[in-house]
Amino acid sequence: MKTLLFILLSTAFLACSSGGGRYKALPETTSSYEKVNYKSDFDEQSGIKEAESNLTENIINVEIVERKLIKEGTILFETNNIEKTRNYIARLTQIQKGYISRENSYMYDEQQRYEMTVRIPAELFDSFVDSLSGLIVKIESKDIQLKDVTEEYIDVESRIKSKKEILARYTELLKQAKSVAEMLDVEREMGNIQTEIESFQGRLKYLQNQVKYSTLNITFFEYRSAEFGFWGKIGKAFVSGWKGFLWFLIGVVNLWPMWLILAIIVWLIKRLVSRKK
Repeated sequence: MKTLLFILLSTAFLACSSGGGRYKALPETTSSYEKVNYKSDFDEQSGIKEAESNLTENIINVEIVERKLIKEGTILFETNNIEKTRNYIARLTQIQKGYISRENSYMYDEQQRYEMTVRIPAELFDSFVDSLSGLIVKIESKDIQLKDVTEEYIDVESRIKSKKEILARYTELLKQAKSVAEMLDVEREMGNIQTEIESFQGRLKYLQNQVKYSTLNITFFEYRSAEFGFWGKIGKAFVSGWKGFLWFLIGVVNLWPMWLILAIIVWLIKRLVSRKK
């Protein structure tokens, strides 16, 4: 009896111990579940960040084409002193690392006019124009234009690259030529391609110069009081009158056929009158 009771108590104890073990394992399972979910969330966030990083890197690696702009301007204004204005513009151009490409001076009776064409580094063009404000008495006209030549610039660069690649292929063909005739044909084609390359390179250099240096055509004038100059005007009047008289004589001579016909008519009339008498 005692042996049977001992077996029953041992079985109950083992059952309780087994149940307790399963109960204690539950938090560990739950914890393991939470860890798995957390790791999954972490992987998802890492994937998003990695995708964003790759997108940013791709954007940075995209070739950004710099716009090629040509800026040109024309300004006409009145100033108080032609000489000082000219010297100021020349000095300002030199300070801003530009240069003067054209100068002309004109004298009129009541006005003196000066024309200058200056080339200024593109990034300093606006500040250069603003610096002229201290010289201006009155602006007659002002025109600033901006031309985008990016497409032409890229096209010329592409053509140069393409022609150079073709030239390299012809160079290889020249090495493989088996006769003088083949060599001459290849060299002729290479000469034509080289001429085209030089032409495109010249156009590219022109565009580069126009983009690097902006052009400003400046015209300024000064009103000046002209003296009456009585005796000078009298002299001019005599000269003008004499020229007018000479032109009158030339006009009379040009009408010689009319004078001849008129003389004949007068002679006939006189003859008829003399016969009647």
